[in-house]
Amino acid sequence: MRILILHNRYKFAGGEEAVVYSEAELLRQHGHYVRLFELSNESLDKFSFLRKLMLPARSIWSYQAYRQTRSIIREEKIDIAHVHNTFFLLSPSVYYACRRENVPVIQTLHNYRFLCPLATLYRDGKVCRECLDQGLGMSIKYKCGSKPMVWTLTMLCVLKLHYMNNTFKKMIDTYIALSNFTKEQFMQAGFDAGKIKVKPNFISFDPGFSSEKEDFALCVGRFSPEKGIDLLIEAWKKIDFLPLKIIGSGDDYRRLKQYAEKNSLKIEFLGQRTNNEVIDCIKRSLFVILPSRCNENFPRIIVESFACGVPVIASNRGALAEIVENNKTGLLFDPENTDDLAGKVSLLFRNRELIKVMSNNARREFENKYTAERNYEMLISIYKDTINRFN
Repeated sequence: MRILILHNRYKFAGGEEAVVYSEAELLRQHGHYVRLFELSNESLDKFSFLRKLMLPARSIWSYQAYRQTRSIIREEKIDIAHVHNTFFLLSPSVYYACRRENVPVIQTLHNYRFLCPLATLYRDGKVCRECLDQGLGMSIKYKCGSKPMVWTLTMLCVLKLHYMNNTFKKMIDTYIALSNFTKEQFMQAGFDAGKIKVKPNFISFDPGFSSEKEDFALCVGRFSPEKGIDLLIEAWKKIDFLPLKIIGSGDDYRRLKQYAEKNSLKIEFLGQRTNNEVIDCIKRSLFVILPSRCNENFPRIIVESFACGVPVIASNRGALAEIVENNKTGLLFDPENTDDLAGKVSLLFRNRELIKVMSNNARREFENKYTAERNYEMLISIYKDTINRFN
């Protein structure tokens, strides 16, 4: 099979990029031809004033991406296109290019971008369904977004215009949701349930189970409000018995680091690290913490933790409550309650036998659901089914 993967990278790399590259390599390993067409939002910093002025129009429709996509499909005899992200540089024009060349399209739903200009369904410290229930214009009413509002306005225009043209429902043949929770959100928004297939994230290699632990907890994530790292730091005011290591970057990194230092908390900020370094930290940790306030889709860090045999303490939001089985592969806590989080940390820290049981359960969960081979079977089945229905 000859597969075109289209992806617009974010300015700050994250789990989505890791999934894109892992899936591409997995397909190549099984003998498929994979062509990756990728642009990066990092290049926006180098845009001239005039090019930045034209960015909203390009985000709605990029003639350059449209022509390049058609050219790749023709020259490389592509059988199917798999889109991960189109914002801001690829634009939804690539869907039309695929349709023009008579190639079926799959879209992975890494986030809630089609339902919310911010892609998070999160506002002012809480889960938000305003755009989902009352229309995308709510993002302007509540001034969602950051720094220049032009980014929110741009996303709103892209979504509005392509909804008016029925692009996302007409030009996409299959959606891949990473969890049943995500599938449910899109079904509630009117997306065809029959087109949405559930396939979880995975990791392309097996890091192996490790029983050699050190006394520290680990958090890996972006320093932004919806990820709840500030909540985790507040909870650590109540914890003087266990060091915490945090890996990640983002707009709130410096502020939260200074806050933790000012309060003399037992927290080490490690910044951005390579995937190998992240895996090494996971294997040595007692447990991993995901303190997200938003309705998470499917953080890849969970699969990495399970693969290493490390239990996860996660907020009971979104897909986290679906993926982490409470009292089996980890513990769930209320993200509105730092006492609850501190209590769950204390419970695991003081019960090493429970950690061992959960570690074994987590490893079995990985072997049953999240290996590369199992994921390949699911992915290629979705490809074949999509091509058959398209033809």
